[in-house]
Amino acid sequence: MNILFKNIPIGTTGFELADFVMSEFNANTDELTKLRISVCCIEILERQDPFCHPIEQYGIVRISPTCIAKKVIRQFDGRFFDQLKITVRQYFVRSTVNDPRLNLIDTPEVFLEKRVQDRRVHSLIYSRQI
Repeated sequence: MNILFKNIPIGTTGFELADFVMSEFNANTDELTKLRISVCCIEILERQDPFCHPIEQYGIVRISPTCIAKKVIRQFDGRFFDQLKITVRQYFVRSTVNDPRLNLIDTPEVFLEKRVQDRRVHSLIYSRQI
């Protein structure tokens, strides 16, 4: 199962995220159910909001079996990582082929502007300012 770690600190590497997840999860479990994460199973993504917001960094971690992945989600959701509260949930791969926003190439004729002339009142042009 792929797990998304949202709001991780900027500049976090895959090694640091793997170390954080393994050390925090293994502190409360016994020797038989210890979690081991390979760094090649971690993907770090960055995204900047188009409205001039700062860069956000995400971490996608692949954990199996599913029962341990669900425990990781429950344990880490809302926890602090380097003084930032992180959000943890299951990661879903979404296809851009089925995105309905990409199908709106032309504006339908129903929504086109049908006015022929301007409806504003022009009698206030020569009024004096108060």
